[in-house]
Amino acid sequence: MKNKNKYIILSTMLIQLAVILVFNITIVTSHSLINIKKSIPFFDIVVSIITIFMFISIKKLSYYEKKEVEFEIMKSNMENTEELITLLHTQRHEYLTHIQIIGAMLYLKEYEELSNYLRGISEEYKFTHETVGFGYPALTALINAKREMAWKKGIFFYINCKKKIDSIEADAWELCSLISNVIDNAIEAVSMLEGKKWIKIIVDYSGGNFVFEIENRGYIGEELMKKLFHPGTTSKTSIGRGYGLHISKEIVDKYKGSIDIRNTDNGTVIAVIELPERSFKNDEKVG
Repeated sequence: MKNKNKYIILSTMLIQLAVILVFNITIVTSHSLINIKKSIPFFDIVVSIITIFMFISIKKLSYYEKKEVEFEIMKSNMENTEELITLLHTQRHEYLTHIQIIGAMLYLKEYEELSNYLRGISEEYKFTHETVGFGYPALTALINAKREMAWKKGIFFYINCKKKIDSIEADAWELCSLISNVIDNAIEAVSMLEGKKWIKIIVDYSGGNFVFEIENRGYIGEELMKKLFHPGTTSKTSIGRGYGLHISKEIVDKYKGSIDIRNTDNGTVIAVIELPERSFKNDEKVG
């Protein structure tokens, strides 16, 4: 559908150009100003119709591009959830296997072998991370999956959940899209840096809002900072990335929250997102 709209816009522009050329040729070749004056209203109508049609096509193209980005984000969120579930199932299977082997060694009184085996397990799992809960299953799946992704890239991923999310205005898929966009940009920005690479996420609660702080090493240039939330803004070395942050801003605005991305004096970039707690004051309780 998007490609079809592109062809329509291109065709419309060509037709408009052709109409203008025909009118110009008519002016040059005409021997009477009366005939030219008579054709001007017709020319204006044709050009106006073509311009309106092209404007509608451009709006539709922008709409389909936005929907395509939203679809890709939702698809990414589903893949993150599936990846985390697979990881948990794999770990559970491994734990059960180890427990069975340990039980067998105890039964056979192979204590020395058991000691060596436990030492090996300790080495194998010394970097294994427990799943951090956020009180919100979709967000828990998303952030833990992003952490595993970051660790595979050699990025230290610190999480501090000071307040569990029990009720928030944003819908699950929009909340995950919002947080996913910012984390993905942080991972991309940090991946380009030399030295120690890290990302820190803090989830807290203040003044009726859930507060998400996502910080990473890096810097955003002044010019890019001015258009950070504009559609299509992108830079491989910063947090600005295509339509992602534009969509994030729309989600935040929809729920009357806020998002602030800025450079700090410590050589880092921090994104602070605030979303209101869900209000139940108007809900009817059925007793």
